[in-house]
Amino acid sequence: MNSKSATKKISVEQLTRIALMGALIYASQVALAGLPNIELVTLLIVIFTKHLGKEGTLACFVYVMLTSIIWGFNIWWFTYLVVFPLFSLFVYKIRKIDNWIIWAIINGSFGLCFGAIFAIPYIFVSPMYAFNWWLNGIPYDITHCIGNFSIALVLGKPLDKSMSRIVKYIKK
Repeated sequence: MNSKSATKKISVEQLTRIALMGALIYASQVALAGLPNIELVTLLIVIFTKHLGKEGTLACFVYVMLTSIIWGFNIWWFTYLVVFPLFSLFVYKIRKIDNWIIWAIINGSFGLCFGAIFAIPYIFVSPMYAFNWWLNGIPYDITHCIGNFSIALVLGKPLDKSMSRIVKYIKK
């Protein structure tokens, strides 16, 4: 097997889309930074991944890198580097779901689990510390859950339809 068949090249057009999606995800986070655990990041990852597959997943890496460049690298960075692309791959596997109530539940569940996922690296410091860290963050996780659910319920379907039209235009 030669190297050309082993890897599929990304076109300049795709690379540009990936960069723009990652930047849009980051810009949405910054725009809502004043609201505690209210974000569009999760919904945008769902929309981009549902319609553009691996490009949506790669946009997660752009988002993580932009976030890291601005806020610095710390233990949270490793979790971001794993959690968002894995969430995107999960979305890709179930992308055919067309019911936005289900997508809202998925978005809300991701918000609710966020603190528990972020406590995992702290297990290596101390399991009790990780547990306490997660426990103290539950009110924020509940806010995150409600925010993600509500945003997906209100904006999910219109953004999904808009992205469908954009993708049809792109594919011409």
